[in-house]
Amino acid sequence: MMVKLQAHAIAVWKRRWDILTYAALTAWLLFVLFPLYWIFTMSLKQPNEVFSYPPKFFNFEPTLDNYLSVIGVIPPLPGSIQSDFLKYFSNSLMLAGGAIVITVILGTMAAYGLARFEFAGREPLALLIVAVRLVPLMTILLPLYIIYQRLGLYNTYPGLILAYLYIGFPFYTWLIRGYIAGVPREIEEAAVLDGCSTLQALYYVVFPVIIPGIVSAALLVFIYMWNNFVFALILSGANWSPVPVGIFNYTGYSQTSYTSVAAASVISVVPVIIIGIFIQKYIVQGLSAGAVKA
Repeated sequence: MMVKLQAHAIAVWKRRWDILTYAALTAWLLFVLFPLYWIFTMSLKQPNEVFSYPPKFFNFEPTLDNYLSVIGVIPPLPGSIQSDFLKYFSNSLMLAGGAIVITVILGTMAAYGLARFEFAGREPLALLIVAVRLVPLMTILLPLYIIYQRLGLYNTYPGLILAYLYIGFPFYTWLIRGYIAGVPREIEEAAVLDGCSTLQALYYVVFPVIIPGIVSAALLVFIYMWNNFVFALILSGANWSPVPVGIFNYTGYSQTSYTSVAAASVISVVPVIIIGIFIQKYIVQGLSAGAVKA
């Protein structure tokens, strides 16, 4: 009888704990999702409804005018600021896209060298790559700006690509090194015995095995590059300003177009969402197999 009572008490306690756990997770989920809901609904409101009191969470008439104004289909709304957002959007696609391609190619080869080859100073070099990325951006921004001005790299595509590589290359290389270290050496040795060179073994043997890791790491790095604001603001001008600078341009000294900021922000996350949907299978595989063993 006593054993049954204890089992019942444990079951009741476990059920209550589960309820508290789910309640806490639900509260946390609402806390995380509410800003996203708020920015989305703000993009569908009229400018005079943004600061209405009480706030209009549901009881407003949605409109697409903010999106049409941002992409230039209709003139700027009253109280909005003129901005060529589509140009900023295409700049971001070219900058982040070009930088991620270079990062994947060079970063994979660098990670392979750090994971497979034994040489003096390998571990200090690997730590240096990460340490460089850990330096606060503001620390190197002024020297980098002066160097760019003297070398003619300011507000140029190659100059911004180099800045974006600084953002993503160290992080990507460190992550991929762990994936490559988890690939058994025996399959590479078998490929070499069959006549493959080192690069061929990397491309035909290692690369297919670590594709999930490459995709997940590349997506994370792409998000960092896409969202970078400081480098883009200081090292670019009107010709190559990306999306974060374009959103910032909707703020002025005397007014801020909050509905345009909201609409532009929603548009800016579309590429990441689309990419994530198409490669979600690789992301799950990569995150589940991504223990760093180097």
